[in-house]
Amino acid sequence: MIINGWRVYFIRRLFGKQRQDLQEEVHLLKKTLVSKEYRIHSKVKLYAAIMVAIREKIPLDPFASHFALTETLKKYGRVKKMGLPERYRLFFRALKTKEDQAIFILWLGYSRQEGDKNDCYKVFTKMVIRGDFPDCLDDLLQDSSEY
Repeated sequence: MIINGWRVYFIRRLFGKQRQDLQEEVHLLKKTLVSKEYRIHSKVKLYAAIMVAIREKIPLDPFASHFALTETLKKYGRVKKMGLPERYRLFFRALKTKEDQAIFILWLGYSRQEGDKNDCYKVFTKMVIRGDFPDCLDDLLQDSSEY
């Protein structure tokens, strides 16, 4: 899908799986809850906020300073707040070439307490250092599904 000139992709084995699991859970909730309860359920709100971030917020300007990360993560961006429940972070990478503009939604992290070894920034940094996300566009495309 192209949004605001950006082609949007999901990394299949990470965010693609997270999104699919969350989507299935939301569909099940829709079948089992009454409308009022469904609309206020935390998983439904999380899923809706993620989709708004992907469809509306990130493609406006994926290089905006409010998405920027530093040091080891400077090639990446993240969405925090902007409708996402507190402590959730949606990590992505935007690449712009002469021929194409692409946004790769990489991973949804849940930040626990600062300093926790499972803090999403620490986990994501380990994923980057480990090479879980290819550097070149062609390799990223091989690991991804278009939105």
